[in-house]
Amino acid sequence: MRRIPSTSVKNLDEVAARLAEHPGPLTLIFDADNTLVPQGASSAEFEHRVNAVIDRFESMASVERVIVLSNGPQRGADRVIGRGNKPWTNGRRLGLARRSATPIWVIGDQVITDGVLAWRLGAEFFLLAIDPADDYPGQARMRRLGRFVAPLIFRKTGVSDPPDRSGK
Repeated sequence: MRRIPSTSVKNLDEVAARLAEHPGPLTLIFDADNTLVPQGASSAEFEHRVNAVIDRFESMASVERVIVLSNGPQRGADRVIGRGNKPWTNGRRLGLARRSATPIWVIGDQVITDGVLAWRLGAEFFLLAIDPADDYPGQARMRRLGRFVAPLIFRKTGVSDPPDRSGK
């Protein structure tokens, strides 16, 4: 099983700082709920926050495309793929070329949905740290389960995989 790079970040500013160092082009896939918008936000707040993040990251030179996914219903933001079916959605549904040379970064708060999507797409995963005090019980359970899954599919950025049998 191949393992993909994973980085923990505290906020989207850390993602933006890494993008400033990356030559590009990149496709970014953001989780909406709890990553861009707090759980339970009104439709107006959801739309405002999501559009602000899309505009911010699309304006960066290294970003070719921004995709925002939510497993929840469509909430007024026409730039979001609602009922995103994470982690099972596929590149074709997201409009990604089958063997694109453009790297993909997935930014989300859950290993079980966002991280597994990154793994399926061969993308680098940025796990947004969430304050446990603000966590909903269902989200907290998923997060605990994700701690068991993460070592199987991720390697920390900067840590190389073991050499192959040829010693390379």
